[in-house]
Amino acid sequence: MITNDTPVPVRTAPPHQPPPENRFGQVEAVGVEFIPESERDSRPLNMLAVFFGGNLAFSVIVFGWLPISFGLSWVSAVTASAVGIGLGTVLIAPMSLLGPRTGTNNTVSSGAHFGVSGRMVGSGLTLLFALAYAAIAVWTSGDALIAAAHRLLGTPVDDGMLALGYGIIAAEIVVVALFGHGTVVALQKFVLPVVGVLLLLGVVAFGGRFDPGAGGGDYLLGSFWPTWILCVVLAVGGPLSYAPTLGDYSRRISRTRFSDRSIVAATMGGIFFGLFVTAAFGSFTASTFTTLGDSYVVDLVTEAPGWYVLPIVLIALAGGLGQGVLNVYASGLDLEALIPRLRRVHTTLITSALAVLLLYVGVFVVDAVDSITAMTLVLNGFAAPWVAINVAGFLVARKGRYDPADLQVFNEGRRGGRYWFTGGWNLRAVIPWAAGSLFGLLAVETSLYTGPLAHLANGIDVSLVGSSLIAVVGYLLALRLWPERVDPVDGGDPRLSPQ
Repeated sequence: MITNDTPVPVRTAPPHQPPPENRFGQVEAVGVEFIPESERDSRPLNMLAVFFGGNLAFSVIVFGWLPISFGLSWVSAVTASAVGIGLGTVLIAPMSLLGPRTGTNNTVSSGAHFGVSGRMVGSGLTLLFALAYAAIAVWTSGDALIAAAHRLLGTPVDDGMLALGYGIIAAEIVVVALFGHGTVVALQKFVLPVVGVLLLLGVVAFGGRFDPGAGGGDYLLGSFWPTWILCVVLAVGGPLSYAPTLGDYSRRISRTRFSDRSIVAATMGGIFFGLFVTAAFGSFTASTFTTLGDSYVVDLVTEAPGWYVLPIVLIALAGGLGQGVLNVYASGLDLEALIPRLRRVHTTLITSALAVLLLYVGVFVVDAVDSITAMTLVLNGFAAPWVAINVAGFLVARKGRYDPADLQVFNEGRRGGRYWFTGGWNLRAVIPWAAGSLFGLLAVETSLYTGPLAHLANGIDVSLVGSSLIAVVGYLLALRLWPERVDPVDGGDPRLSPQ
């Protein structure tokens, strides 16, 4: 094994007391470096609040509207959402345990499987997911603001006003994301009950017109099952998008104070119920619309009773903020992981600008609905094999044991360590991931792009399942045929305590 004896400074803090920079209203100083046990002040309930509250936003609700716009009834849409979200949540659940073991975020932790340089695969994927979903958060909430202003005040709905609405939402998101973890967690604890009550009011507002058997029209893919399975695949994308970011929050949970079971249960509960409740609300309201336009929130504002327009504005402001900060905060951390010489505050500003640029391209250049569908399906094809390899690596290759010091090699400009492999890349994981991603790209079908293998299963989308299976089977086969030379973590590292 290649070793490095350079001491790594370990910061100290009073037991179980949050460091000043992790409190509400204080700018977080920590990036992706190791967080020692003494500074881990979070708890599993915070995971529940973050991922439940962060999903109560129009950018997530819109994924419940899509199945209705594809021709499904409310019942069919909800079952597709439940199956997809459930499968995705189960797949990513073990990844909530990486952070407490490694003291860093999941993309840096993935270096134990992909290599300390190969972990850049995960950082790149996280950055793409975060930028895309941040753009959707700004788009949907901005549209809601301008549509509500038009109905209440008679202001115009044009490109200038839309740009103003997007700017307002983007500004509030960026400000909170810059403060970091402590402020983000506190915000989600506020968003969860407030937006939750507003959504319940929406059930009252639209309940009189609800018909669970009503459909949205002709099936997008010509028949029921291919369209339903497409909606399942889209729903899986919700949990998958969170897989790389779980460690942003779980890394601050102490393993000596909280069990793995409590962390997994809180994470799964927050993600599943947060995504499912909002998707069901989106399908519920969309099924009552007289006509389905190109923007869910515009239709929502147009068809809502007058008394519910102001609650829609509040959902746009609070919910858009809650969802947006999750993604912008994650994007800042992962750009820092790619460019360690930059600080988190700087990278957050850079990624915020990129998210706004992506938003304008998606809304003003490409049809927004087509953009969402294509983006989700294509990113799923790249993310699913990455998640599958990390889960297999956690359960099989590492058996839950990691060396935090050797995971920080890339960030600290060092070489060597347990996870150096071949020049910092573990080809046993990188090659299967690339093969699975290639299949996912070739087998996907969207209105913007159709792969040559898209009709492999007579119209049924197999891009996600196929890409995952190819990746995980290839990785496990590579481990057997080409065993890794990684010394076991025995707790003898004097620099950092292996987890």
